[in-house]
Amino acid sequence: MKSEKSENVALILLAAGTSSRFKSEKLTAFLKGKRLLQWAIDSLGPLELEKILVVKPGFPLGLFSTDGFRVVVNYDYRTGIASSVKAGLKSIDPRSEGLVLTLGDMPYIERRDVERLLAEAPRGREMTAFAFQGAKGFPTFVPRELFPELSKIEGDRGAFALVKEGIANFRSIRGEKRHTVDIDLPEDIEGKS
Repeated sequence: MKSEKSENVALILLAAGTSSRFKSEKLTAFLKGKRLLQWAIDSLGPLELEKILVVKPGFPLGLFSTDGFRVVVNYDYRTGIASSVKAGLKSIDPRSEGLVLTLGDMPYIERRDVERLLAEAPRGREMTAFAFQGAKGFPTFVPRELFPELSKIEGDRGAFALVKEGIANFRSIRGEKRHTVDIDLPEDIEGKS
């Protein structure tokens, strides 16, 4: 289902992290019989949006079915998440009215979350995301008006840095725990495979 609001919106799935706390490439680890990143790809793939998957050099793409996603390699991934956000931003259609950011290590984000986010996100300089018990979650909508500032973030700071610095307003959508759950450690998936 393509809404008028989503016609010129891109989705960027960030999957270029170093997995330093996991001690191996966590996105290839199995969770409930499927590789971690595949959960996000499968859930978000049916969305009728431009979809970008940002990975690091040498990422084992052959382990995944990435149909519907354009793959972008972030060669600066070691500098932090900002470089992945910017690599995705540079790759989207220049006519995009906004973008949806989500993370490859968050297997419980669903297509309906993006649809709800786009239905509820206002335009202007307001970033919108799910929140649960006071914690900002994902996915996150960033309107076009914030793209110039988003292109300037550095290091291990994501889009929410614009809110923290007073550059953007923030609107939260009441979410669930799954909107804040990411996989960082092997024990986060142990017993769930």
